[in-house]
Amino acid sequence: MLLPLAASASAPRKSQTYKKKTSKRVNYDQLDALCSISGLQNRKNPHTTEEAHQKFMKLYPKIFYREKTVLPGIPPTLSKRVLSSESVGGSKVDEMSHDIGIYVQKIKNPKKVWRESPEFKEKMNMLIRILRKIPILRSIKEHNTVYETMKLIPDIRAQLSEEELKELSMCTIKEYWAKGSTVVGNQGFYAILKGSARPQARCYKRMLGEDFDSLCVAMSTASQDTMFGFSGRTMLIRGSCFGTLETAPPKLPHILLSIITEENCEILKISSTDYLRIKEEIAKREQIAKEKLIHGCPYYRSWPVLYVFHLMSHLKWRQFPAGYVLLKGGEISTFVGFIKSGYCNVYRETEALVKLPLGKMVKQIRQVLVGQLHEQQSFGEVSILLQTPFTCRVVTATDVKLGIIDASAILGLDMVIQMLLLQTAEPTFDNIMQDEINFEYINKEKQKEWQRVKNKVVQDILFHNGIIPGLGKWTHEWSHPVKRGQKSTEQASLSCCLS
Repeated sequence: MLLPLAASASAPRKSQTYKKKTSKRVNYDQLDALCSISGLQNRKNPHTTEEAHQKFMKLYPKIFYREKTVLPGIPPTLSKRVLSSESVGGSKVDEMSHDIGIYVQKIKNPKKVWRESPEFKEKMNMLIRILRKIPILRSIKEHNTVYETMKLIPDIRAQLSEEELKELSMCTIKEYWAKGSTVVGNQGFYAILKGSARPQARCYKRMLGEDFDSLCVAMSTASQDTMFGFSGRTMLIRGSCFGTLETAPPKLPHILLSIITEENCEILKISSTDYLRIKEEIAKREQIAKEKLIHGCPYYRSWPVLYVFHLMSHLKWRQFPAGYVLLKGGEISTFVGFIKSGYCNVYRETEALVKLPLGKMVKQIRQVLVGQLHEQQSFGEVSILLQTPFTCRVVTATDVKLGIIDASAILGLDMVIQMLLLQTAEPTFDNIMQDEINFEYINKEKQKEWQRVKNKVVQDILFHNGIIPGLGKWTHEWSHPVKRGQKSTEQASLSCCLS
């Protein structure tokens, strides 16, 4: 049955129906109240009254919703977050934490690993696998792994220097002890890599600097009940240490520095004999290095060895980064420095007229480079002995390793050595006149100004010729230079312009 045309046209399709969309920014209640104000201009009323105009202007801003202004600020911290297994200061740390102190501490102590973390356990297991080999069969990479892993154990890192630890990591061994075994630690320093144990006495670990005699007295006065009661309350786990690095005296009871394993244990051992041997070797090398450094300086090449030994006993090593100010002009030096590696720049001050951006000329103090101090050179002797201010400013140009003797040690030397120092040493760059410094400063400024002019001229030439270095045909691979006798047209035109 066919419907009439009018009937079919009057019934809209489903797709042609439209819904009135209301704006979220307009308050329609206020809009209706605004339109119903009496006295507004319309067909019947050609003019708007003053009262209607004032009411309209008062209600008009209310027809729009005002959006809330969100000010910038710190986002609120979530109450529930997943805690990482890393630890800073013994407590777990939030991975999403905004506390900058946590990250600063991680940068300062990048090797600090929580002993209960899976990372520490994995490193200990890797160390066990490497230590199963005898030291002579380990590769260089494995020796480095042993060194880096031993630095993670706090008691080992606290007692040994970097050089000592590096040497000891090449002769460290591992021991296996079954459950219930008694391990006596008077022949070396031990670290538990796997398993657990209980100490037999209160003094199960002797760090460097402690007195064995006081331990023996405490052991003789303590009762057996107190001693074993303590062992029942203490558990040594992975990363814990016991024993001693120094040789124990014969009168020391074996129950001191000993433990009983609670399960099968893998234990790292640093022998006391190896530690004493390496300590003596390092001391000998340091003595040779100090003697070579002092005798290598020009002022001390003719010194007797006996007097050099007096200086060696007070010399200490210090490391300084680049840009560090060692000495300031106008101050008395606080130490005598012997440069072992790196070099320093020496500056003198001068007054110069400087043109400000607005054209005003003012006087300013400028630093002028007058020289450099290289390896096997010294400074500061005359300033300390004569108590005269240092005329130069010494700044490290690279990372510098110095042998330093404090001023108090220099002034405490024998008078013969002090007189010998005054006879051989000379003030550092003290013979340069002020006119020479001013002339050097003027030459440096002229070179800088000429360099700026050349750069500006070259940039203008390139710009007016449409040359953009690094783009298009002006891209050059400097690793493949042009063959001899051949020149591109661009290079020829550029050289003509520059000439």
